[in-house]
Amino acid sequence: MKLKKDSIAIIIVVVLVFAYVFYECYSVMHISFETETALLSTVYDKIDATALVVRDEKVISAQGSKVTVPCLSDGDKINVGGNIAMTFSSKEAAENYSKFLDLQKELAYYENLESQTVGQAANVQSINSEIDEDVNSVVRAVSSNNTEEIENASSNLNDGILRRQMIVGENIDLFSIIQNLRKESVKYAKVKPDGYITTKESGVFSGYTDSLENIVDYGSVENISAADAEKAIKKAEKAKNSASNEFGKLIKSYAWYFVCVVDSDKVLGLENGQRVEVAVKNNDSRVLNVQIVSGAQPQTGQKKTALVLKSSNMDSFIASLRKEEIEIRIGSREGIKAPASALHMNEKGKKGVYVLISSQVKFREAEVIYSDDESVLLSYDPDSSNGIRLYDQIITQGKELEDGKVYT
Repeated sequence: MKLKKDSIAIIIVVVLVFAYVFYECYSVMHISFETETALLSTVYDKIDATALVVRDEKVISAQGSKVTVPCLSDGDKINVGGNIAMTFSSKEAAENYSKFLDLQKELAYYENLESQTVGQAANVQSINSEIDEDVNSVVRAVSSNNTEEIENASSNLNDGILRRQMIVGENIDLFSIIQNLRKESVKYAKVKPDGYITTKESGVFSGYTDSLENIVDYGSVENISAADAEKAIKKAEKAKNSASNEFGKLIKSYAWYFVCVVDSDKVLGLENGQRVEVAVKNNDSRVLNVQIVSGAQPQTGQKKTALVLKSSNMDSFIASLRKEEIEIRIGSREGIKAPASALHMNEKGKKGVYVLISSQVKFREAEVIYSDDESVLLSYDPDSSNGIRLYDQIITQGKELEDGKVYT
């Protein structure tokens, strides 16, 4: 028996109505949420500035046509009369002597490794613990982006793995390695430097030079004017791609300065002598504690001020800084950071966020202590019974949110 066209149309309409009702019911009972874990975050009150780094530094010149090879690594300390560099008559002689030093270093490494394994056959557990700690050291060094620490931690990890391999009986022929290194060293043993470059002053060595070592007089930097500071910064900007042919430099004092020019209204509330933190923008891991020595208390009517910041820490990273984009952190606020879309107001007129606990929605009260176009920083009080708790799952996207409502 054939269905009439009217009956077919009615059936189709009924099916569509049931489908719509089912969809609406499913949408109500199965609501999709997007959440974000509540974690503590810090927002800084800051002054962004272009800064010039001023150090007490003296350029070290190479000796005529001779090939110069440093005796020091960047950041190494040297005393009066110490050898800064070696000189050679040719590039080949310099390269051969460098090979000899590398071979001697490698030989000492394996000889030391051999001595450490003697009598340790039953100490595998101790070696395993050392390896675990070395792995953690590598991870920490990588996260801080410290090249020197990465190299040292990786070397220690390699030592531990090799020692463990030998203790558990794996075939690593240290004797043959050491003998081959000794034979190789003999080939270059007769090569010696023609002479040395010594220093009459103590300080920190750096192979980085940029022809801007005397761009600002170090002795009067604390009294620099805003106009002179601006001129020096512009000069450094024009010379940013220039390079010096000098061999290196000696930094004669650990004390050095950031010099920057900022609007006077930005330093309101600051005082000379106050300590602040400075983040170097091209290296997120480096935050330096510095002291404001001048510029924080400009004269009335002065539109711009030369803010001079002083530090007494010195290493290879600092020795390579010149014109830098910095963030001067003058205050901080700590709270829970969340997208602005997660902020709501409940029926009592209280601001806060909804969180998802298992399948139940809860409203957590919170004050906005900082906001921008995309996010808010919310107050966090661990003793508050109604406030946000660490690791709450903040609902950043969802509909029909209601305190206490259960969703499946």
